Amino acid sequence: MKNLAAYEPRIGTRNLVLQLPENVSELRVSGIAAEQPIDELITKAFDEPIDFPPLPLALIDDDHIAIAIEDGVPDANAIACAVVRYLVEHGTRQEMIIVVLGSDNQDWRDRLVDDLKHQELDGVKVIKHEPTHHDSHGYIAASASADPIYIQRDLVEAEVVLPIYCIRTPDSPSASDKYGMSPSFADATTQHRWNLAWLDDNVHHLHLQEKLSHEVGWLMGIPFAIAVVPASDGSVSAILGGNPDKVFQQASELLRPVGGGSVQEHSLAIAFVEGDWTQQSWMNVARAAAHADMQLNSNGSIVVCTDIKNLSAGISQLGSDESEEKLQRQLLNSDLEDAFAAAVLSSIKSKRSIYLMSQLRVNQVEGLGLAYLDSPLDIERLCREAESVCVMRSSQF
Repeated sequence: MKNLAAYEPRIGTRNLVLQLPENVSELRVSGIAAEQPIDELITKAFDEPIDFPPLPLALIDDDHIAIAIEDGVPDANAIACAVVRYLVEHGTRQEMIIVVLGSDNQDWRDRLVDDLKHQELDGVKVIKHEPTHHDSHGYIAASASADPIYIQRDLVEAEVVLPIYCIRTPDSPSASDKYGMSPSFADATTQHRWNLAWLDDNVHHLHLQEKLSHEVGWLMGIPFAIAVVPASDGSVSAILGGNPDKVFQQASELLRPVGGGSVQEHSLAIAFVEGDWTQQSWMNVARAAAHADMQLNSNGSIVVCTDIKNLSAGISQLGSDESEEKLQRQLLNSDLEDAFAAAVLSSIKSKRSIYLMSQLRVNQVEGLGLAYLDSPLDIERLCREAESVCVMRSSQF
């Protein structure tokens, strides 16, 4: 075991300081924070793409360009602004650009609008993807069972779509495929099918969904994708652009997990949701808990550290008196915000304890059926009592 005498993760607006005992091992992604500014990373991804000519050679003046940026991308606003600025500097008029956010979070949209305005890029339209609004989607394809798939309409109708997604480990809930379209920008019904397949651990069904998702990207004619590789501190390690197959492959190789020991051996997993405000979401809390769950023995417990400040409608359902199975089914068929994240957390807390350190009050946390942690001292105490501990950096990836 590696002795981590001092550990200082940056979680949202907080810098935690922990003194960890000798029985702690560390699991993290291999990337380190990029030294170059976001603008330079984007310029290189577009000027020197993988298995694709420089992006400006593929664009014409009258192209309507849709930038699709999924929820949970590190430094998402800085990346979106850099992409817009690059396009404008290479001849695209602002009114020909639309940014589609892979979340209906109004705060995210407001922040991006402000950031673009400050950089005199306020001619660009910014909209939220709203999966439940059927009229805002366009039909793409049908599944093998004849289930229709709809994708956000502005993406379907644009001449050029530039998807931006965060590369994640294959076992992450709601991880994007190489085209970054499904399930992030699909309609609610399609997302429900994805969610159900993941929670049921139906590998065959998941493979069918992945195959169909690839077909969707191909039918939409997406020849170029941008993958953001996260760093071990929750920031950006690399940005790759170019052929979707090659980008996905190389980004996956860069994400390689490091350390952690054998799976299912630890009695305590401490999962840090590191990074700025873009990383502090309930979906990332659920991803962190899901990844921590894989590191534990049958009696192990989970600690998740996040800067979450508010309860959403879906997460509030964790306090329901319904049985775990019934609650999960209700959540999976619900359009409440963070319903899928709540379903993932419900499935885990039904078999083991989840401790939460956040900005929420003690009564809010305990009302969800989770255990409340007040300070790093509480985490240090749990470490001393555990036989084997795994610390997971940027556990949301």
